[in-house]
Amino acid sequence: MENAIKNRKKKRTLALMFSAMLLVCVPLIVLGAVNLSKGGGYIALLAIGIVFAVLGFYGTPMGWTVFAAAKQEETLVSAVNNEHLHTVADLAARLSINGKQASALLNTCIQKGFLVGYIREGDRLVLNENVPLSPTMHTVECSHCGATVLLSAGDAPLCPYCGSALNKPKK
Repeated sequence: MENAIKNRKKKRTLALMFSAMLLVCVPLIVLGAVNLSKGGGYIALLAIGIVFAVLGFYGTPMGWTVFAAAKQEETLVSAVNNEHLHTVADLAARLSINGKQASALLNTCIQKGFLVGYIREGDRLVLNENVPLSPTMHTVECSHCGATVLLSAGDAPLCPYCGSALNKPKK
């Protein structure tokens, strides 16, 4: 949850910076252009104003759009952790989006590491209980009687039918 909050705060700060650039650009351009004949310092103000205008004009809508997406991710993480909503349908209803969008947003949150300890099983989100892996099984043919024997790593390498030693399984 903390990672989602940090991400949202970073996106908000960036959006506010672009918005401030958009507000400050007009006075800088005017001040720089009016006093252009007075020296080099005003040319710098004019140049900074133009750069702020471009960054503010294009950056402000993009910044607020990215912030909105980060806010939606934070809301999804909160719904999973605090409201215990674990299905795509429940999350879609909570966020007022369709199931496809909720599924994509859920995948994004998992990939970004906002939902630690959960895994997806279809349209459900379940706790990852770290179930130990089952031992790897190998099929070995007995060279003495021809029986097919299924062995795991800790099994005795003896044929259960004739008692002969079995060859090691090939990997």
